[in-house]
Amino acid sequence: MIDSDTREAAWWSAIAEPADPCARIVRTTLGDREGRLWLQGRGGSLPAQLTLHSNVDWFQQWNRWRERALAVDIDRDYERVERTGGGFVTASDPRWPTQLGCLGDNEPLGLWFLGSLPTRPCSDSHVSIVGARASTGAGGRCARNMAYYLAGAGYCVVSGGAIGIDIEAHRGAMAGGGKTICVLAGGVLNPYPSCHGEDFRAVIRSGGALVSEVAPTARPAKWRFLTRNRLIAAWSAATIVVEAGARSGALATARWAMECGRQLGAVPGSVDAPMSVGCLELARNGATIVRDGRDAAELAGPIGTDENAPLFGMPVEQDHGVDALEPVQRRVWEALPRNAPAGIGSICVAAGLGRDEVNRALMELAVAGLVASSTRGWSRKSRGETL
Repeated sequence: MIDSDTREAAWWSAIAEPADPCARIVRTTLGDREGRLWLQGRGGSLPAQLTLHSNVDWFQQWNRWRERALAVDIDRDYERVERTGGGFVTASDPRWPTQLGCLGDNEPLGLWFLGSLPTRPCSDSHVSIVGARASTGAGGRCARNMAYYLAGAGYCVVSGGAIGIDIEAHRGAMAGGGKTICVLAGGVLNPYPSCHGEDFRAVIRSGGALVSEVAPTARPAKWRFLTRNRLIAAWSAATIVVEAGARSGALATARWAMECGRQLGAVPGSVDAPMSVGCLELARNGATIVRDGRDAAELAGPIGTDENAPLFGMPVEQDHGVDALEPVQRRVWEALPRNAPAGIGSICVAAGLGRDEVNRALMELAVAGLVASSTRGWSRKSRGETL
């Protein structure tokens, strides 16, 4: 049975995107319950407490959240997660990873999970291993062997669930008899990619957990991967980047690790190898060179951090195509199903945007030749998608 405070937090996790500053203002100013009632109402006058934040377009925010507020059934979602062997935790729960507090205002309001979360976890017992999806065979073996060693040394390995370095880290840790935390960009009932379904089930069977801060059935849209990376970095005492190209999302995770005051390691590679570009740049700018699990365990120990170390993760190549879209356009694009048309209402719910914003973005995407409309709704055109 979910208590009322946890239920309210779970409801907000299904309404607002991760690290949404406007949602934080509403929750801290009005409270979770009053904020929910305001969104579920007919709008009308703005609550007096919010008028103090005059720099925010509250009408736009209300419209952004409104579609989801009317569509979500949080009791149904919680029941499905609980029935599958999970739940929802907030900072008041003893299983809450208190190390996420280093994120400050970017700390998640709660976490959905499937599997087992340890009681009173701390960053010292965790190591994050991240890297390229298009990893090499050598990179995959390195991640697997490193995670195997760390598991044997008593560490819990943290990573995403993507093809490449992420999934190899989970496989290595589980082969070593350890537990892993798989932090998802989508919902825990919609883990991505689907080809790793057996691996995800193995994570749970081995005593680990699938974790997400978004609604249980939420899609793993690209913008959610970028915000998800901060959780992987904050969760652990050290983040190790095994392979990374010039634009790898692992570099953003590295930047978050530095901002949180965590240790950062990079596995070096050939100067001619595309998948070594990111790691070599990290090492050149102060990251500790890590060769294997022993090095990773040493880095995760009680070693001081350099507060003046540079931050990493900014892309070094020009964006093109879909990657060059404005944020709202990109969210609408991501909200469209890959192979079927969708109506305005469902696009609003998936994107977390109001109808005016969605309609405007769809017109702009249509002009750019990226979407088309029909009597059945809006759909992506066949031009290349660069996810």
